[in-house]
Amino acid sequence: MAHTSAAIEVDRALTGEEVALVRWLLEHGEADNATYLEQLKLARVRRLCPCGCASIDFSVAGQVPPRGGMDVRSDFQWRSEAGHLNGAYVYAQGGILAGLDLWSIDGGETPDTLPSTKALVPYGSPQA
Repeated sequence: MAHTSAAIEVDRALTGEEVALVRWLLEHGEADNATYLEQLKLARVRRLCPCGCASIDFSVAGQVPPRGGMDVRSDFQWRSEAGHLNGAYVYAQGGILAGLDLWSIDGGETPDTLPSTKALVPYGSPQA
């Protein structure tokens, strides 16, 4: 598959697995995420990452988050079955739940599937 820098626009409900992961991340983040947990109930996937990773951007009740700085609400990492270190964070923009980002910390692979919450440890933890 050829890589492109253009995001892939979609409009779909989050899968059960996506909802469970984002909920877990918000519940285990360092900040008070009650507002964002409520927004998760109204969130839809509006964009997929063009690189092939499992990152997704949200709209909430039809509202697209404004462009601008990311407010990271929860930041974790995990080791894949292949032993590569990856990161997962949930972020907001302008007070709106904006997305789930999955990324390679060690550059060894593109995280194209969602991690198990059992594998997640806080970002920067030596446990992963």
